[in-house]
Amino acid sequence: MPSVPAFGTGLPGIHYLRTVAECDAIKREARPGRRAVVVGMGFIGCEVAASLTQLGVEVTTVFPGRIPLARVLGGEVGALIGAAHRANGVELLPGEEVAAFEGNERLEAVVTAAGRRILCDFAVAGIGIQPDIPAVPAAQDNGILADELCRASEPDVYVAGDVANQLHPLFGRVRVEHYNNAEKQGAAAARSMLGSTAPYDYLYTFWSDQYQHKIEYVGHAARWDEFVVRGSVDEGKLVGFYLADGVVRAAVGLDRGGDPELDLDSEMAAGARLVSARARPAPAVLADERTDLWSLSRG
Repeated sequence: MPSVPAFGTGLPGIHYLRTVAECDAIKREARPGRRAVVVGMGFIGCEVAASLTQLGVEVTTVFPGRIPLARVLGGEVGALIGAAHRANGVELLPGEEVAAFEGNERLEAVVTAAGRRILCDFAVAGIGIQPDIPAVPAAQDNGILADELCRASEPDVYVAGDVANQLHPLFGRVRVEHYNNAEKQGAAAARSMLGSTAPYDYLYTFWSDQYQHKIEYVGHAARWDEFVVRGSVDEGKLVGFYLADGVVRAAVGLDRGGDPELDLDSEMAAGARLVSARARPAPAVLADERTDLWSLSRG
């Protein structure tokens, strides 16, 4: 059977999820009783695996890390997400990489670097993105560099969305790849074009629904040295806080805490206040259910 290297191949049955047309192609593949391999278990991989499973597809996932979403959410929450996928019948193959795709007229199997051959009807790759940077005469480094007003290095060039590597007033230089940021940053760039001097200081939020589970996140933590839990990891319902050098940089809610933007009196909204205030609560106090989270952002 012909074998082709992983990715960059036009073999029918291999899909990405970047456009509406690609989404429609995956939906046409997703029929009960079929078998799929999902490559990568970041947010795209996790959400695709959950959706396909709920449509009756038998799913195997291949990803290089130990647990899903560890880079963004950490080991405790990532392990809970992995357990949720296994509980719904998804086969997880951590620490694996795809070496080749096999098939004659279309995809028939995925071969891993360890030599495992996984029979399948189609595959979906969710292995990260590279920003599609237009040819503009502006400084670039992991995207187009922008200041706090979304201005690029060249006059009259403004940047928003996944390509913008912005100097954020709270988080420093950061490029953010999710819907909420693109939506709000575009409006901020337009205001700057019209003469506004207000910095784009949006406190990033995003969400992910997988099976019956809801993840909410606010802030930005590329690194952290402590993860403080309010709630129960064992029960899988918690609000967690990512601290770097004692400062709350981000918060996550798993089946608890509410939407930080819509539920204005929720635990996650309080978490957003802690992030914006650069709060330094004592971890034991932060974890204590008897402590009012809102009080920790004052004083």
